[in-house]
Amino acid sequence: MNTTPSTANQVLILASRGSAWQGLLASSDAPGEIQVIETTTFTGDRQQMEAWIEDRQVSSIRVVLPACHVICRTCSLPESEEAQLEAALQLQIETRILGAAPPHRFGGAMLPAASHANTRTGLILAWPESSTFTGPVIDTEPLYVPDIAALASLMGRLHPPDPIVWCDRNNGSVGLVLAQQEQVLIRATREELTRDEDLNNCTRRLLMESALQTGSTPESAEAIAQRSVASIEAAGKGDQILILPEAVQLSLREKIKGVDVDSQWLMEWGIAAGAALATTEDLVLLTTFRQSLPEERPSFVEATTARLKTRQVAVSLIAAAVLILAFGPLLIHGFRLAVLNTLHPTISEQVRAYEDGRNRQTMYRAMLDESWPMAKILGDISNNTPQGIELEVIKISHGEPVKIGGIARPDSGEDAAALATKMKAQMQGSGVFSDVTLRWEDEKTYGDREFDISATVVRPHYRPAYAMEQDYGSWTLSARRSGEGPDGEEADGDVKVATATPPPTAPNPQGATSSAPISAPVAAPPSGSSDAMANSGNSRSSTRTSRPSSGRSGGDGLASRSDSDSQGADLTSIPTGRIPESMSQEQISTMSLAEAQIKLKEVANARKQHKSNPEVNNRLRSEFQMIMAHIRQLQKSGGS
Repeated sequence: MNTTPSTANQVLILASRGSAWQGLLASSDAPGEIQVIETTTFTGDRQQMEAWIEDRQVSSIRVVLPACHVICRTCSLPESEEAQLEAALQLQIETRILGAAPPHRFGGAMLPAASHANTRTGLILAWPESSTFTGPVIDTEPLYVPDIAALASLMGRLHPPDPIVWCDRNNGSVGLVLAQQEQVLIRATREELTRDEDLNNCTRRLLMESALQTGSTPESAEAIAQRSVASIEAAGKGDQILILPEAVQLSLREKIKGVDVDSQWLMEWGIAAGAALATTEDLVLLTTFRQSLPEERPSFVEATTARLKTRQVAVSLIAAAVLILAFGPLLIHGFRLAVLNTLHPTISEQVRAYEDGRNRQTMYRAMLDESWPMAKILGDISNNTPQGIELEVIKISHGEPVKIGGIARPDSGEDAAALATKMKAQMQGSGVFSDVTLRWEDEKTYGDREFDISATVVRPHYRPAYAMEQDYGSWTLSARRSGEGPDGEEADGDVKVATATPPPTAPNPQGATSSAPISAPVAAPPSGSSDAMANSGNSRSSTRTSRPSSGRSGGDGLASRSDSDSQGADLTSIPTGRIPESMSQEQISTMSLAEAQIKLKEVANARKQHKSNPEVNNRLRSEFQMIMAHIRQLQKSGGS
């Protein structure tokens, strides 16, 4: 079994003996009892003391404070409960030690009550800042316990007839504890003790005064003084003398374990043992004096935070922040400009050139917003006009809708109604125009059709990617009519033109996206049907009814139309009696949505006109179903 005492409840008592320090290491397992572990003497070598303390892992250190450096007061407390006694003691402490010492240098405690006493005595001790006493210099900051508290702890609950007397010739300390009847009187003073007569006279005087204060008769006080002086003379001429009554010595032999407690041992280690006993009893509050308050050493962050909390620093920081916010950008930009001027001497000319270029861009942007490229818009109208349409009137005004008037003549197997509708679809799908409206006068007239188109210019500077069939700049109308291909060579058979990629949805003039779908430019019919359609269209004779010039009247030079666009926008609904050319599934699958819709109306009208011909009607019904299926597929996939 391990008998080594725990270091948690160990305490080291250091008491001054001349130029050396005596050390008593003790532990306590029960109140009012101590176990002496080791006693030693340090000759003043700090390293020796530090090594000894570290080797034994001592965490609690007490230094005995001499009586000559202590203010001692006793007070009688009334009979009452424990809580009221504590309050009365605190009041006595504030009354008797007010201003004599700082809070960390004074304290009070109630002495242990005697078995026959009904009243309690309070002991008040203070260590003034004027005291010159200093403890040993060690790393661990010690606490201080007055030797008067050690004397009171040695007395305990006993009230012997003779007093406890303690004197130290080295510093002139004299202390005594006298118990008479129910009162306990404790004295601490400083005397000149250079001669033996001085000690005897001092002791006699203190004992006479104390005994008379406790109510003893002069004869009794004289007897107490004579017995104490005789004990001091019997003790010898040592520097430190401790006189303990016989009853106290017998009690200490039971309280102190681990050593042979006799008169000689008590003479040398009695004060240290009493200080150790005081740490385990009611007098523990008198063993925690500090030489100075603990100094908090905050970290850099904590110190900075505390510093910033002061008003002066806060005001200075606010003023600095205002100055930085006001002049900081100027200083930074000035420094950057100085560096740039050093690295690039021609920076001023470059800045002026940049500003001139930015001003020109702003001017050009304003000009683009305030003017239209009229020649370019005319080219867009021309590219969106199918072959077979003759334009008579084109009116363009900045910010106003474009007005177009013309005649649609059958061409390439397509009737006039389909040509006008095709022009409307191509203008709508170009991305340059929006809200394209188509009108005409007489919907019952066959052959050539006169029409009017109104369109809003939403993107005048946009350049659509026209298909070869629409791009009259790359493939002129005269070359087409003469039979030349796009490359200038004579065309053999059909000319296959790739369908252009449809432009994005064009916004309307108010900024909203047009609700009308933007269709891709209509490409040439697939191979196998274009020749027949072209030959059929070319073989027809075209007639044009001449009209007087006054037929187009109004502010814009176009004839007024009473029909709405919903009534006449699509001319393919007018039956012409022509039988459409036969188309295969492969040809139908190459059609766009606009082409398929036009072809569907053409087949539907032909079915109405040729119901009496079963062979033609069956073929048209089959093509009608294939075209309808193709349209549904395009609508599901979102294609055109």
